[in-house]
Amino acid sequence: MDIKKQLEIEAKGDHLVLVVFYADWTPHYEWIGPILRTYEKRTVDLIKVNTEENQDIADLHNVETVPAFILLHGGHELWRQVGELTVDELKEVLDDFR
Repeated sequence: MDIKKQLEIEAKGDHLVLVVFYADWTPHYEWIGPILRTYEKRTVDLIKVNTEENQDIADLHNVETVPAFILLHGGHELWRQVGELTVDELKEVLDDFR
């Protein structure tokens, strides 16, 4: 499934969606998946967007700098972080919005 379709489907859902915007030259943040799996009932989904391949999606979300992290619920932006993010910072954000 392409990323645009995945975002459309997630916008209709009733759970949190973390969208990670990156480029091939930035870290891919493999550590985020295991962090999200620690949250019960699968309340947080992850969508990774390579901005070099999906510039239209980055433009749609006004992402000009990578890495960028956007937390969505029902298609609405709840939180945004541009730049590096630590494991502890991510956990704190997710706890705040659970």
